[in-house]
Amino acid sequence: MSEDVRKGLGTMKRLTLALAFALVTLCGSAKTVSAQEILLEGPLAGAPAVRKLVKYREMRFTAGPQFGYTLLNDYMNNFMFGLRLEFNILDWLSIGGLGYIVANAPTKLTKHITNSRDISNQATIPSESNFPSYTGGANFEEQVAHLKGMYLGQISLIPLRGKLAVFEKLFVAIDGYLFLGGGAIVYQERKSCKGSACGEWDKPKSWKPERENVVTGTFTAGIGFMVYFNEWLALNFEYRLTPFKWNVGGFDESGQAGTEWELADDGNGGVKWDDVANGTGDYPDGNIDENDRSWTSNQSIGIGVIFHFPFEPKVTQ
Repeated sequence: MSEDVRKGLGTMKRLTLALAFALVTLCGSAKTVSAQEILLEGPLAGAPAVRKLVKYREMRFTAGPQFGYTLLNDYMNNFMFGLRLEFNILDWLSIGGLGYIVANAPTKLTKHITNSRDISNQATIPSESNFPSYTGGANFEEQVAHLKGMYLGQISLIPLRGKLAVFEKLFVAIDGYLFLGGGAIVYQERKSCKGSACGEWDKPKSWKPERENVVTGTFTAGIGFMVYFNEWLALNFEYRLTPFKWNVGGFDESGQAGTEWELADDGNGGVKWDDVANGTGDYPDGNIDENDRSWTSNQSIGIGVIFHFPFEPKVTQ
């Protein structure tokens, strides 16, 4: 290769490196200048993350009617009618209260037991071995517990908010909330009794079990959603747990297992039920009292119409 060719190639190489360095420097400078201009002089300089944000909750009172229904009912369906009041301290925090009165209706199981018949087509009656747990088909609806009222206070946290699209045509605001609180429950439970005071097992038509009102404390927790149709009207949906102890079926459930019932000769050519103590227990103990109560979760769902006051919410800049 001649000397002139080598000099030409060297010159081209130096020019190529110079152009590449200039191009890199120019791109870096342009990006830096562009970012500085947006930060200092652009239209988003100093702007908040969200503009014209509607604060549906902050510093507003809410009130509205509520309807609820308890889930997984054994013996009584419970239809709840009530009122909800709430004050929203912030857009994500509120305190309030909820009150329900309850209407009851027997479940299919209760109706089936009530209508049960023996082999002579008579209403079933208790035996000495299952009394006072079972007071007979005609009396069964009278011995089960009835939920009568729920009066609860709660604190709600609202971590979720956004928009909900319906068929890609209708858009509504929505938020999700968690709540925790407590209060009082009113229910009617089979009246406490001991031994023979619970009635006569062989005369089920001459008496009926009695119920008494009971007030007990409870805590409550759950999750819900609020759908806003405009700035002052919304619809809420929620799932609630309200655990407390009660004797739902009016049964004699307390005592330690050990006693067994067996068919034995009654001495007159017939048979009778006879208790045989094969252990040290006394189950059932023959009494109806607070020891027969057990914990239940008492799940329910609720829906309601919510009105906001004042009618106009706060709107950010």
